[in-house]
Amino acid sequence: MNTAVCVFVGTVIGALLAARRARRTAARAEEGEAVLFRVGANLPDEGRRYSLGRVLTGGEFRWIPRWSWTRLRKLPADLRYVRAREASVREMLWLPSGVLVIECESSAGPVRLWARREHVVLIVEMIRLTDTANPNLSIP
Repeated sequence: MNTAVCVFVGTVIGALLAARRARRTAARAEEGEAVLFRVGANLPDEGRRYSLGRVLTGGEFRWIPRWSWTRLRKLPADLRYVRAREASVREMLWLPSGVLVIECESSAGPVRLWARREHVVLIVEMIRLTDTANPNLSIP
């Protein structure tokens, strides 16, 4: 019983701290400061696992893989925003809590991104800004 209570309290505190950090980061980005957002990427044809990466605010959309051994190294060059939606029950097993899935399309097929709710609007604006301006959406 005590272990379950400790796990529950720890989970609640962790979720509150993550939400607070996301709100602060979004506020700094809206003020014009360049900050990094955590954004996962997935090509549905390659499985259901997402590769963790980051996006630098304040310009065009450029997805940077988090680690050099990440499964997905580059995103297609011609991303176009389709819609943002809640994670499905199956995706909730693989995604952090409190994220939305951003569905995009490209010439290589569909692409899914996940981002925290507080960051989605800014990320979608960057994707729309970069729609045809940037020939390479990821940093090698």
